[in-house]
Amino acid sequence: MPRAVLLLSLLLMHAAAQAQAPVLEMLVYPNAGVFESAPGQSAGGPGGAMLQRLQTLSGVKLNQQLMPIPRALLTVKQKPGHCMVAVSRTPEREATLLWVGPWARGATAIFVRGDDPRRVHDPLEVRGGSIVVLRDSAPSDWLKSQSIPATEVKDNTTGLRMLQARRVDFWLANDLAAHFVIRADGGPAPRQVYNFGRIDLYMGCHTSTDPAAVAALDAGIAQMRRNGELTEFGMR
Repeated sequence: MPRAVLLLSLLLMHAAAQAQAPVLEMLVYPNAGVFESAPGQSAGGPGGAMLQRLQTLSGVKLNQQLMPIPRALLTVKQKPGHCMVAVSRTPEREATLLWVGPWARGATAIFVRGDDPRRVHDPLEVRGGSIVVLRDSAPSDWLKSQSIPATEVKDNTTGLRMLQARRVDFWLANDLAAHFVIRADGGPAPRQVYNFGRIDLYMGCHTSTDPAAVAALDAGIAQMRRNGELTEFGMR
């Protein structure tokens, strides 16, 4: 076979393989220091880089879209071909999504302002105080389970700034996400006064997603964990 014909055949085979590669819409929510908003582009920050690496290892093309949590949760349940990053795997959600991971691990942390001297010896001690928490998050779910009222916000940066502005007494957040936000904010650092429980974060996909694509993503996450590429996200 002439060299030119062989080269053309190889190029066509590569193009066909690329065309057949699974494609998923990966929904992420802005979280300063983790998934940075970049208008017209994929999410930046270490979270965006993690998804790019997962795409390479899994062979599944991931089109990243920034979207608020409530809308993302609704979209991933209703629209085939969609997945969402950073989802807590609760009993209520178990049958509504296909699961990949976990890829990140944290805990629920209670923060006060840096100049607030109070101590917390039990998480229920926040009862009676004014609290801010990320909407549709594991800390939010815990507060609801304890019938403790809180102001819910769309992102952790808003929660941090409400605490800094003395609008609330406590900020409850996933400690992993919170520390990224605090580092990116650069303002007065809050003080963590308590830490409890465990929060495993998964990727959740629409139930019609190709099981082979889900398995490929799972294998990619496992490889990254073995390589030590997820230590920044609490996975050792």
